[in-house]
Amino acid sequence: MLAVGMKNGEFLLLLTNSLKVWAKKRDRSIALQDIRFSPDRSLLAVASVENTVDVYDVSGGPTLSRLVYCSDLPAFILQLDFSADSCHIQVSTGAYKRQVFEVPSGKSVSDQTIIDRITWATWTSILGDEVLGIWPRNADKAEVSCACVSHGGLNVATGDDFGLVKLFDFPCTEKFAKHKRYLGHSAHVTNIRFSHEDKYVISTGGDDCSVFVWKCL
Repeated sequence: MLAVGMKNGEFLLLLTNSLKVWAKKRDRSIALQDIRFSPDRSLLAVASVENTVDVYDVSGGPTLSRLVYCSDLPAFILQLDFSADSCHIQVSTGAYKRQVFEVPSGKSVSDQTIIDRITWATWTSILGDEVLGIWPRNADKAEVSCACVSHGGLNVATGDDFGLVKLFDFPCTEKFAKHKRYLGHSAHVTNIRFSHEDKYVISTGGDDCSVFVWKCL
């Protein structure tokens, strides 16, 4: 199934084989920033510019019951990831603060020892000790715009406001970590992902309105 977030706060769930609309829902009035299925496919987390993350039950069919919304957030959401056991989400916000919540309860988790034990199904956050080294010297907070850890967990690819795609080892815990960088986009890179088998990196540009596919050698 494919989830699509809209600028008007609505989201659609499409059947991948036919692209027919299976369900749609609108509980927000402005743009959605990120949208994620849980690894067990029972939950859908929807992050919005309204500083909230709504969590829906998708196991009960297209009615899409909203279980909870996480609202104790200081700014709009940049990135969103589920834990491997589908019990937690990590949220990175426009205030450059990373927060963790239990799902479906929506309870905030602040105990760092608990957070450190969580295994994440994906990692797209630009924040956290695990990706400290992706930030260059004298970087403005908005400079690194997106990140993605490979499925194998060995590398993290990033995009920035200067149009650069960079590749680091993961975890990347030392400041100003060594990396490889790749040119092609004009400013700025809006998103980046590894393909399922980690053979390719896909990056999207802002001003250049382009999608680049990079082969991992």
